[in-house]
Amino acid sequence: MEAITGLAQSKRNGKNESPWVSVFNLCNAAIGAGVLSFPYGFRQTGVVGGLFFTGIIWVIEVFALCLLVRVAEKYNSQSYQQLVLSVLGSKMAIITSVTMITFLIGSMISYLIITANGAFRLGAQYGCSYFFGHAHFTVWWRYLISAHHRVVILFFAFVVILPLAMKTTLKALKYSSVISIVMLTYLTIALVIIGISSLISKGFPSDILVWRAGQHAFIIIDIVVFAFQCHIQVVPIFAELAEMPKPFFGNGKGPLEERLLDDEVLSQVTSRQRSERVKRMDAVIFVSMSICLIGYCMVGEFGYLIFPDVDSDVLKNFGNANVFMNFARIGMAVVRNLPYRWVAMVCYPLQSHPARSIVDDAYKAISKAPVHAFSWTRHIVITLIFFVSTLAVALIISDLGTVFSIVGSTGGVMVVFIIPGVLLIRGIYSPPVGYVQQTIDEEEAVKLSTSTRTGSQKCVQIVGGTLIIAFGLLIFSATSYVTATGMIS
Repeated sequence: MEAITGLAQSKRNGKNESPWVSVFNLCNAAIGAGVLSFPYGFRQTGVVGGLFFTGIIWVIEVFALCLLVRVAEKYNSQSYQQLVLSVLGSKMAIITSVTMITFLIGSMISYLIITANGAFRLGAQYGCSYFFGHAHFTVWWRYLISAHHRVVILFFAFVVILPLAMKTTLKALKYSSVISIVMLTYLTIALVIIGISSLISKGFPSDILVWRAGQHAFIIIDIVVFAFQCHIQVVPIFAELAEMPKPFFGNGKGPLEERLLDDEVLSQVTSRQRSERVKRMDAVIFVSMSICLIGYCMVGEFGYLIFPDVDSDVLKNFGNANVFMNFARIGMAVVRNLPYRWVAMVCYPLQSHPARSIVDDAYKAISKAPVHAFSWTRHIVITLIFFVSTLAVALIISDLGTVFSIVGSTGGVMVVFIIPGVLLIRGIYSPPVGYVQQTIDEEEAVKLSTSTRTGSQKCVQIVGGTLIIAFGLLIFSATSYVTATGMIS
């Protein structure tokens, strides 16, 4: 009878039953300012080269995400740091947590600064004339924004960002996460329309590259790797997914055993449900990353075709050069400020959530508190500490510079490549995780997992894990080189 109450328990515990909510949150975690650099990356490697390198990185990162989900399922991990603690021990968990929290804090500060810069540029360029139609309103608005840059940060931080950051679950961010997908879609459609119009009127540009590799490939690889980075968030998103999630489409009826209510098969329902949960999360990952892949490739291709000499930020190239661009000015004004500046407001809470969980887990470990114990006081205090500290830094500085670029690449490489590579080498990845591990004790499960790994499987996993780690180290070296030499302005 326990299985029949699974959906009801999911509702009472705040579990997410809809896979679309997970899709929205995972997309929101990945989509960011990097999308605007894709045309520049395609400029370095060509229209075919850009698609090729983007596709290769997409495959690697989707594999890493699915691997993390299976490990999280096996050890019932609620966060990335808990996963590392369960598999690699406390020392590695501490190193990973410190790296992650530094990376997340840098991201949160960046989002606050980006939000303020977006408001500043919107007000400075367009003012209130769009809303009131009077010049003196525009002058007043520009003066207000210019004179009170910090006020803009404070306003959006307290009115929009803090309430979202206070949410206790990622499920509660589903509506704000939709904004990222909508803005990516809008940006993609706008560039496609402008690109097709440009091709019809001007023809195919003669100076467009088709393929180029070498050191130029490092630039687009650097862009693509961090454009798909959502590995920190995938574990808590999976942890919030219900034991028996609904399908993407349909009525969501349970398996035959659940409806028959046969005591002889009820013992198998739990493992079956967990297997369905992993399968559903695989679909979530595929759908989310495919949405990003299509959007990124379309932006990269058409942005490069429109501007063969495109800058690292494609929107800097737009002006009032032709009638079509003038007609699209209002739409592009929205695009210019929304996809990577205003979406920063809804990205901040997705960074705050795992950062808060790292500190919360550390407190529980030190105080010997139960792992799943929740305290509103602790939740609010930790959130406010992160909010106030990141806000203070954002008010003081306006450019994060090279330091946060290096820190970001370090954290990204560790969570995207190093940890999944180590997990693969240790043989954590095994296909029957969902079906087997829930019906036997942990010690027996480990023995079974080890015994079922043949010599060829071990060899493939060791070689594959080593290659992933080596690739991650290569990405880190390339990113450090690109940042240090200023190849991406």
